[in-house]
Amino acid sequence: MTTPPSPTTTTGPRSVYGMFIGMLDQAATQRMGSAIATACAGQVKEVHLLFQSGGGMIGEGVALYNLFLTLPFDLVLYNVGTVSSIAVIAYLGAKRRRTSAYATFMIHRTQTTTQAANTQAIKSFAESAILFDKNTESILRKHITMPDDKWSHFNHNDLWFSAEDAVKFGVAQEIAEFAPPPGTQLFYI
Repeated sequence: MTTPPSPTTTTGPRSVYGMFIGMLDQAATQRMGSAIATACAGQVKEVHLLFQSGGGMIGEGVALYNLFLTLPFDLVLYNVGTVSSIAVIAYLGAKRRRTSAYATFMIHRTQTTTQAANTQAIKSFAESAILFDKNTESILRKHITMPDDKWSHFNHNDLWFSAEDAVKFGVAQEIAEFAPPPGTQLFYI
């Protein structure tokens, strides 16, 4: 005799497909957290997520990186256009990272503005930028390997990667297109 499931137990599909397109701000990070909680409650085993972002807030990108690292299911992120700035840090937290053959990536040092700031504010901006750079570079070096000339370029300029270079340097693990099976329900975060 089988025991019926508890009313609080829910089971969902083994794999789900979703899309995130936007900047990494607090609202986007909250939506991502809510979607992850829903996937966990549904006992999802694998999430395939189209991930398109020009970046955003440093803290939110690092928070998503840390969250993605610890998920109890496999997260497969797909760069289908451009993943840049702090979004690359978030992207690196996924267990599996794929990129479209035509996608690009971009990393750069912390950028801030000092418009209308007094000297103490400028000093504070500089101190926080140094801390953010230290943390994000540590994450980058943990996941990617690139020649010294690329690291040197990164120190002074935006550094862009093609899909092929992203795989070569370890940003992405393979070139593969986001292709949900026919009839799949897509979720938007």
